[in-house]
Amino acid sequence: MLALGVMVFVLGCDQDPNSTAKNSDESFKVPPEGTTTALRSDLGPILDLLRSGPTGAARIRLRKILDQNPTDGQAAFLYGLSLHQEKRYSEARVYFDQALWHAPEYATTHHFLGWCLFYEGELELARASFSRHTKLVEGEGDDYFAMGLIALERNNLPNAETCFESALQCFEALPAFNGRAREQGKTFARLGELAEVLGNLDLAAERLSKATELFPDHYEAWHRLAAIERRRGNQDAAVQAAKQEAAARDRVGRPQGFPE
Repeated sequence: MLALGVMVFVLGCDQDPNSTAKNSDESFKVPPEGTTTALRSDLGPILDLLRSGPTGAARIRLRKILDQNPTDGQAAFLYGLSLHQEKRYSEARVYFDQALWHAPEYATTHHFLGWCLFYEGELELARASFSRHTKLVEGEGDDYFAMGLIALERNNLPNAETCFESALQCFEALPAFNGRAREQGKTFARLGELAEVLGNLDLAAERLSKATELFPDHYEAWHRLAAIERRRGNQDAAVQAAKQEAAARDRVGRPQGFPE
């Protein structure tokens, strides 16, 4: 998912504020007025508040702005983002729809609306939203990662692999940034999962090993790697992977048996 510190996106939409269900990727056109990835400078301090965690304080400021100007699309986006951070996806979706209506030039909204729709189980609408974002902002690997998850949910394994490979290419093309290895590791883990489903245990082990190298705290990847090594008859490697899983869980505070 797009980190708050890497927010450079844009959008376009010409439907009413409650029209998520009507939006179709096929009919989407880039707004004639163009797009922007820049958040207004006066909203920067509020974004900093959201980055630091106190969403309530940020919402108080945003509520004041929206009360004074209900058509401020970027303020509506940030209000939705504050709800998204708290996993209040249905509520966030309302504000993202408002943001699309009042600030159709701001593309970032498409991406976060896509995640709201995904977590609400609206997979086709989520895929369309991520796809729109790819048309407006090139090289955002998280869009392709999300579309890979959607394809995986639908058991469309070839499409899932294509999406995850595209995500990797995007991540690898970016300059080094804090968190890039983590995103690459998550993607390799999903590719390893796909290889396992397709019965290629050697490739699955290779991809999962790469995932854990890039993202050592990915305990789920360690868990899957341990299981695959057992199936391959590599008991020593399985034991080592299981130990690494336990260590990763300790580091991130997710003990064995914690609800995933």
